[in-house]
Amino acid sequence: MAKYSLDVTGEICPYPLMLTKQKMGTLASGDQLAVMVDYAKSVEDIPRWAKEEGYSVLAILEAGRTQWEIVLEKA
Repeated sequence: MAKYSLDVTGEICPYPLMLTKQKMGTLASGDQLAVMVDYAKSVEDIPRWAKEEGYSVLAILEAGRTQWEIVLEKA
């Protein structure tokens, strides 16, 4: 299992989700991706998409007043 990070702060819809999809596509099963976002809609969109794809949402953490870290694990 490897851990990766993706910083999409400053990006607005649809880029955070598109970039997350792209990065998850390169990971091996069991790898984790921590996605840093500052666009509130991404906190809903990324976990919903991940669950639909069968990925695990390990955590959604507040990293600041307007920043979040979404931790995903590839199935």
